[in-house]
Order: sequence, then structure tokens, then C-alpha cells
Amino acid sequence: MASGKGHGSMSPSMKFIRLLIILLNLVFVIAGGILLGIGIFVVKDPKMQQLRPLLNPDATAKYSQTLSNIEIFAIILIVIGGILLFIGFLGCCGAIKGFKCLHILYAIIIGGIILAEIIIIILFMAYQNSFKSDLVGKLQKSIQRYYVGPPINNSTVSNPISLSWDFAQFNFQCCGAINKSDYLNTTSWNRTNPYYPNTTLTVPFTCCALNATKNWNGLPTNMIEANTCATTGTTAYTQGCYDRLVDLVYSYKKYVIIGGAIIGVVEILAFLFAILLYCRKADYNAL
Repeated sequence: MASGKGHGSMSPSMKFIRLLIILLNLVFVIAGGILLGIGIFVVKDPKMQQLRPLLNPDATAKYSQTLSNIEIFAIILIVIGGILLFIGFLGCCGAIKGFKCLHILYAIIIGGIILAEIIIIILFMAYQNSFKSDLVGKLQKSIQRYYVGPPINNSTVSNPISLSWDFAQFNFQCCGAINKSDYLNTTSWNRTNPYYPNTTLTVPFTCCALNATKNWNGLPTNMIEANTCATTGTTAYTQGCYDRLVDLVYSYKKYVIIGGAIIGVVEILAFLFAILLYCRKADYNAL
């Protein structure tokens, strides 16, 4: 029984496997802590707070209070981080205490996670194009229905979605969802130039280069330097904000792949070692 002779009677190979399981689970604990930290940072980051209305899945229907895609992503990171911490704790306890029930529970959880990850990857590969077209369509509709122009000199009564577009365009240096043509059919923007009321704007001032430090807490108070660009649209940013955001995400692609590969290898090894420990009944009976 487990309360008998102790761990000293185990074979050196099984002791080594137990040590490997403990080390693998320490990786889970570290990875879980990192994901928890990232999730909390995403929720609190001013950049994400400004993008929340823009990435709200119901933004085109109303000023919804439902969770945005950013918040859903952050919650997923926090949940995954919590699961990894739980797995790490469970695996370490199973390896140290030698309880067979913990090993089989641990193996079942790891196996379920590996299966879920495979399904998620397959679904992502299958539906990524439809996800893009659906999101881009919602972003374009949010511009058409809710964009009212940047709040310059209190000339415009703005709204969260409109402000979110201005912050995104100013900081990401992009224009519209796909390009500046997304502003051709706006229904709420009167296009009045706040600096020269007799002229009209073709694109928002935030679609133009501004000599101001990027800031997610506030827009520049004076954008007159972009007047020519905003009225003619000739030198406006050519890249849309969707592609700009995708490029930004893809810049971290290498690190995501490396981290995912490491976690995947650790999960597979931990699963196999847990099954191996569970199947070695003779070593358990020797304890």
C-alpha cells in the first residue's frame, strides 16, 4: 500500500520518471502564471480598453455592454492559465505522493486538453477565412453607422465606437477597416471641417500622419496639420486597420509557435509518463 515502505524501494528508473514529471509540471506552473499575467494585462491595458468598443461582437447593433473579442480573449487566457496551474499542482502531487488515482486523473485531463487543442487548430484552419469576412463586415458597418469624426474643439459629440476608430487609426497608422473607401458611405458623419467650416472632409484626420506621440489615453488636441490630407484623402494611410492589426499579431507569430510547440511537447511527455507510472503496479505495491 502507499502508506507502507515509502519511496525508497522504487527502482531508479521510476524515481527518474517521477522527477521528470515534477519538472514538466513546473513548466505548466510557470506557463500558467505567464498566461494569467497576460490575461490580466490585456484586461487592464489602456490600449485594449480603447479598442473594446471596436471589437465588440455586437457593436454594429447597438452600444452593447456584452464582452468584446478582446475581453473574451483575455478571459480565455486567464482560464487556460488557471487550468495549467491546476494541472501543474495535480501532477506534482501525484508524482510526489504516488497516488494512482491522481495519475489517472492527471492523464485524463492532459489527454482531454491535447484533444481539445487539436480540435481548436482544425477549426481555426477551417473557419479562419469566414471569421475574417464576418469581422471585417462588422467593422465596416460600425464605421458606416456610428463614426462621427474626431472630437476636435467640441465640434462633434462622439461615441465609444467612433472614438475607438480614431484611437486605432491614430496609433496603428491605418485607415478604415480595409482602406479609406470605408468612409464613403457613412451615415452619421457630417464631414464638416472644424478648422475650415466651408470645406468638407474626405477621410478623418486620424487617417493622416500627425506629428504627435502615439497615445492610447488621449488624441491630439490640434490636428490642423493634417487638413490637406483629410480634405483630399490623397496622402491618407493606405493600409486598413484590420490588416494592420493582423500584421501586429503576426509579428509575434514566431514566439507563439515556439511557445505552443514547447507546451505541446511537455503535455505529450507528461501524459505518457503519467500513464507509465500508473501502469507500473509493481512499483506502487513496493511502496
